[in-house]
Amino acid sequence: MVSHFKKGITMPRWDYEKDIDYNKINKENIKDNEFLFTILTIASFIEITSYIYDKNLSLFFKGEEQVVSWLNNTWEIEETQHGKALKKYINCVWPEFDYQEAYERFRKSYLPLCKVEALEDSKAKEMLARMVVETGTSTAYQAIAHYAKDLNEPVLEHLAKLISKDEVYHYEKFEELFKYYKKQEQLSSTDIIKLLYKRAKEINSEDIKIAYEALERKQGYQEYMKEVQKFAKKYYPYKMAIKMFMRPLGLSKFTETIVANSISPIFKVLGI
Repeated sequence: MVSHFKKGITMPRWDYEKDIDYNKINKENIKDNEFLFTILTIASFIEITSYIYDKNLSLFFKGEEQVVSWLNNTWEIEETQHGKALKKYINCVWPEFDYQEAYERFRKSYLPLCKVEALEDSKAKEMLARMVVETGTSTAYQAIAHYAKDLNEPVLEHLAKLISKDEVYHYEKFEELFKYYKKQEQLSSTDIIKLLYKRAKEINSEDIKIAYEALERKQGYQEYMKEVQKFAKKYYPYKMAIKMFMRPLGLSKFTETIVANSISPIFKVLGI
């Protein structure tokens, strides 16, 4: 069933060094934007450390050759590229920032939490969890693209859109695997709803807090999250997020509308 997953290395759909013109960054409009610096650096730290999740997922799917090949040769390469692209952008705009020193602080606190045991207890559930994560990332980068447009910074807008498209593609691949393993495991709608609810509560996750603390900002984490909530209310694509979040349920359009109206306030309260 999963044999259509391509084996071998698949080249990313774009190249962060060739397809992004960092020389055209509108630095004057963003140099003093502390919030933008923070949100991009947090994203970069997490993305560039995707190789750890790839390693854990590969162990989790040991024996599933096509799945492991896709994870190693497509997903991990593209996720890591996102981090590298953001890192280069950050270094271009804020060269005085010691990226590596802060990243090492992040790694020291973050890596002990990245264990295979932290994954879900079945393949279908873990793929569902991955879908929720990709929902969060794809929509977050859409929000950043909208924000960049308001800031008149087309390079970041372009970069964020490219990353968002990758994340949607990853979502769709994880969805294929979810549907396959769901049939094998006979996962019920109740099981799906429980996991979605659990994951919704974890959206503002520990990794974001760890990345923020690694930056050693004077502003407290809770104050930063209040800024994120204000940012989300203006720029976050709630409709896109809710649609992706509910897709695993396979609802009819009528039921989907009812559920969407119930879920929307939850997303806004969470500040995403």
